[in-house]
Amino acid sequence: MPDQPGRTPLFADRVFQAVTALTFVDVALFVLQEYIGRLWPSSVDWLLMMAVVVPTLMLCRRVQTDPASAPAVRTYWRTVRIGIYFFVGVIGLRFLHESGAGGWLLPASVALHVAGGLVLTWPLIGLPLSVRSRAQKVAVWLDLGTLSAAAALLIWHFAASCQFAGGQVTMAGVLSAAVIMGAGLNVVYLGARVVLAGVDSFARRGLYWIAASALIGALGSAVSFLDPRQPDGNPLVVVLPLAAYAAAVGARVQVVDTAAGARPRRAPRGYSLMPYVAIAAVDAMVIHQNLRGTGTGLLIDMVAVALTALVVIRQLIAFRQNDALLARIGVQENRFRLLVQNSTDMVTITEPGGVLTYVSPAAHGILGTDPGEMIGTALAGRMHPDDVATVTGRLAAVAAAPGSTATYQLRLRHADGTYRWLEVISANLTGEPSVGGVVSNARDITETREVRDRLSYEASHDMLTGLVNRALFGKRVAAAVTAAPDRPVSIVLVDLDGFKIVNETFGHGTGDALLVHVAERIRASVRPTDTVARLGGDEFAILFEGAAGTDVDLVLTRIATTLLEPAVIDGEPMTVRASFGVVDGRGGDDAGDLLRQADIAMYEAKERGGGGFERYRPGMETRGAERGRRAAALHTAILEDQLVTFFQPVVTLPDGRMTGAEALVRWQHPTEGLLGPGAFIDTAEQTGLIVPLGAWVLRAATREAATWPGELTVSVNVSARQLRENGFPDVVAAALRDSGLPARRLTVEITESVAVGGGATGDNLQKLRDLGVRLSLDDFGTGASTLTLLATCPVHQIKLDRSFVPDGGSDAIATAVVQMAHAFGLEAIAEGIETAEQAAHLTGLGYERAQGFHFARPMPAADLRDRLAGAAVRQPAS
Repeated sequence: MPDQPGRTPLFADRVFQAVTALTFVDVALFVLQEYIGRLWPSSVDWLLMMAVVVPTLMLCRRVQTDPASAPAVRTYWRTVRIGIYFFVGVIGLRFLHESGAGGWLLPASVALHVAGGLVLTWPLIGLPLSVRSRAQKVAVWLDLGTLSAAAALLIWHFAASCQFAGGQVTMAGVLSAAVIMGAGLNVVYLGARVVLAGVDSFARRGLYWIAASALIGALGSAVSFLDPRQPDGNPLVVVLPLAAYAAAVGARVQVVDTAAGARPRRAPRGYSLMPYVAIAAVDAMVIHQNLRGTGTGLLIDMVAVALTALVVIRQLIAFRQNDALLARIGVQENRFRLLVQNSTDMVTITEPGGVLTYVSPAAHGILGTDPGEMIGTALAGRMHPDDVATVTGRLAAVAAAPGSTATYQLRLRHADGTYRWLEVISANLTGEPSVGGVVSNARDITETREVRDRLSYEASHDMLTGLVNRALFGKRVAAAVTAAPDRPVSIVLVDLDGFKIVNETFGHGTGDALLVHVAERIRASVRPTDTVARLGGDEFAILFEGAAGTDVDLVLTRIATTLLEPAVIDGEPMTVRASFGVVDGRGGDDAGDLLRQADIAMYEAKERGGGGFERYRPGMETRGAERGRRAAALHTAILEDQLVTFFQPVVTLPDGRMTGAEALVRWQHPTEGLLGPGAFIDTAEQTGLIVPLGAWVLRAATREAATWPGELTVSVNVSARQLRENGFPDVVAAALRDSGLPARRLTVEITESVAVGGGATGDNLQKLRDLGVRLSLDDFGTGASTLTLLATCPVHQIKLDRSFVPDGGSDAIATAVVQMAHAFGLEAIAEGIETAEQAAHLTGLGYERAQGFHFARPMPAADLRDRLAGAAVRQPAS
């Protein structure tokens, strides 16, 4: 009983050591008494037998109570314990009988012996076979029949027929022959059942010891009962301890193997040796009969013929099973071939050295090359030069470790000379004889890469001018101040003077053309290494690395002069004046401080009348006194209700049905009249008044929207400062509660830069969504427009910025935005619609909501109520 590595040794258990030693002593004493005669009264032999059975019961109980064993295993060993208890009774009765307690005890012990044997035999009969199909079951029963017939012949010829020696037939001989035949066939049947058992929860070698216990117990008992020396030379004295010891070994093996964990399943053979062993045994008897001329030749020949017929039938069934198996293999092989041949993915097999040995037909569709031409060549010859080193290293690592896998991307040359991007998964299957190489599955991701690169570009560049956007500019400033200590760095913020007038006079199309013109003039006036960005609206920025002071002043003078040169924009001659704010820094400065100081300098330039540049100087912040006075007046306006809420309708496309309105704040100044948000929002942002101002607008908008009929919604713009306030969701909840407006009818509009704020901003956005308030990304496309933002920010809709509304030009961004919105299950709204043509175009692109002057200008609440009382908004404002 050798132990396998990883298993606890069998003899590590003291109880098992004890039962082994006691069995050895018992057998040795039996053999000794057979040669020299009795050493003590026969009753003592039965007491020695009890010494073997008791530790066997203890080992069986361990299996029965082992929580790691399967329920079926524990149930089986409980039955074994019950059967052994029967034999404890047998031993007790035989001890009393041998001690002279009474003659009736012997037949009682025999009856108890037979009952115990049945109890031990029954669970073996119930072991399921390891076959499933009907044909397999028929084949197994034929094998069992063949084996049983051969066994019956052998048992009869060598054992049972001896009971009729001399041709005399007696009742005792018939009973003896029946016992021998029954016990022998039972042992053969039980042994075959154990060998064919399909119970994975049983330890396989434990089953073999169970079969050995049954063999010893059944045959040994039959021989013992028929032994003519009974009761003086009773073989049961040694048979029962040996059977008990075999059961003890099986129990111990079951515990050890269960503790060792999962065992590898034995691969089943596709054939059975049992019928051939049976035929060989009977053929040997035929030869023996022919040579010796025994008197049982006819019986042997009849059994041989019967067994031959059974084996022929069994072989025919095997042929039929083989045909069915080959048919299934053919179907599966054909299915696999069709899948590979019709797959859009290219499958290749390469030798560890990199030479292609198989290429699937998909190679023609992906690379435009016949697969046969690629076989025998190296894939490295088709790779993009920039990918060769990296991909070769990855493939070498995979080839060096059988079973390893790797995922990577590379470019392969197409037949037309271009390169296609492929995503490849390679697996080392050199250990598989049917493959013998590295299998790679390649998927064409060229279009995906192009879309990703385009979206990445759009996320970091202004799509109108092609300049770097605010996000990328901030990153480059941060990189510049950390690149080298004390290296000069200059940042310039540029704001166009009077640009709003251009938009209002000539329209946004002309304004956009002017912005493109300005971007080109600025870019042409700086070095290739300088960074020019559009931060949004009419605000530009320039980053000079390695330049400062006079050098920067010369460039700014050149830019200002260039912008003042007349240019024809959409048929209109125009000149542009700009205000420049400059800050000089060095490596190691804080990027945020530099940007803030440049902004201060730019506002100083604008307040000086525009058309020039100001360099930041310490103490320049104190020049914001006027902005302070403006802030004080704004604070008074909030307290004294000098603010007025206007509303611009949001309508459906194409029918123009009003679905809600956006709330827009105005300031009814006591002396300056009605002021738009441009006159005070910046001051509110800079002084923090945006928080109470925003709260005022929120309360006014929800109060007014609560009077609107149906499910009309109201949209309110919220600043980054408001969203950073911990109590902002409570402010929204209070406004909804006081006005009675359902949360679902309120939409909070935020910009993209606000959406990526994280921290308290992210928490507040989630809390607003939990309240039931709808969230909208305003001016989408002008900030950090990324797929990650749409995937992580909990918004319900996005609003296409007016600068991307197509007006005879490219509609790529408008199309991409609505497609992304639909892909993420969001609502897309286009703002800044000024013409019927724009509305129709956006409808065709898939936009379902819009707002703009074409439908209605912002209006006081009373005018909107009058409009709601009439027809739906369909026509442009007069």
